[in-house]
Amino acid sequence: MNLKSIILSCALMGSIHVVAAQQKVYIHGQLQHPNVGDVLYLNYLNNGESIQDSIVLQANGKFEFRAEIHKETIARLFISHPENPGLKKNSDKAFFYLEKGKVSFQSSDSLRTAVIISGPLNKDYSLLKTNLLPLEQRREVLFSTLTEDNRKSEQFVAQYRKENEEIATQIKQVYSSFIRQHPGSTVSFYALERVGGAFPDYQEMNNLYSSLSSSTKGTEEGLKWRAKLDLLKNTAIGAEAPNFSSQTVSGDEFQLNSLKGKYVLLDFWASWCSPCRQESPYLIQAFDKYADKGFTILNVSLDSKNAKAAWIKAIEEDKIGNWNHVSDLNGFNSEVAKLYGIQAIPQNFLLDKNGKIIAKNLRGEELLRILGEQPSLAK
Repeated sequence: MNLKSIILSCALMGSIHVVAAQQKVYIHGQLQHPNVGDVLYLNYLNNGESIQDSIVLQANGKFEFRAEIHKETIARLFISHPENPGLKKNSDKAFFYLEKGKVSFQSSDSLRTAVIISGPLNKDYSLLKTNLLPLEQRREVLFSTLTEDNRKSEQFVAQYRKENEEIATQIKQVYSSFIRQHPGSTVSFYALERVGGAFPDYQEMNNLYSSLSSSTKGTEEGLKWRAKLDLLKNTAIGAEAPNFSSQTVSGDEFQLNSLKGKYVLLDFWASWCSPCRQESPYLIQAFDKYADKGFTILNVSLDSKNAKAAWIKAIEEDKIGNWNHVSDLNGFNSEVAKLYGIQAIPQNFLLDKNGKIIAKNLRGEELLRILGEQPSLAK
């Protein structure tokens, strides 16, 4: 939000200022044994705008792109196969940083295995990717075992999930170690994003951010992250849940604070979100068991303007109309979603009688267990 304001202000100051801020990048390389006619794409974001460029590969495999960027940014090269639709699009790809000057790809056979010669950001990023590679290869092998037959085995699925979680934990450790070992690199912001994922923990994220150098934290990206963390702090466990007002299905205004005096599960969902709706039976169990002891639920839908009918239908189909539902029907641009930093759903917050956040992201039986541990609800 702040970044958009900055961009708009720059635009209003005139095009000369915007042009002056651009950095020129020259990307070039050569692929060995290319499929003539394949299309090589370059994707990246510049000032919030998605940019895509492409070239058709020739027999010599040489390619080049020129880009102008507001600041260093992650980019992606990938190959499409219009002459051979049987080949998977985007299977050969490379992520790298667009940074001022030249970015050279030295490849023997594919983008994926290319050595990138460029400035300090790509040097740091290449080191990070090298550290991640064994774990990513291990995860690919694991994914390959998830066949249709294996999915039918509860024992296999349980073991698969356990191994996948172990790999995810180790990957997270690699990102965290990189941040601590590279406090002066802005690649650490990329690593920070990966550590946080869809459900970032404030304490963990703030500790990693605090390990960065003052100059890194003072960059545009660093200030942006500081604002993100301040928002995350407002919804951390122990904080008082920010109050808000939103519209019910009938269009009436409803305030979160009107529920003070009760335990409240503030639950973000949408009619189109299958994992969200899979939680409905557990919400019903929780409500039926604890409603008369001082517990309720407030569902916040992230459906869009044209999906009000779908929102209402989902409430009816899932039989979850016994508690309050609100939405401004603005999807992830919902003011409530922004207030709570919602980047993915399902996501929820359990509030005590005083409106303090005491737990987050409770799923299935865990929700029932945590509710059962609350003294006034366990009576």
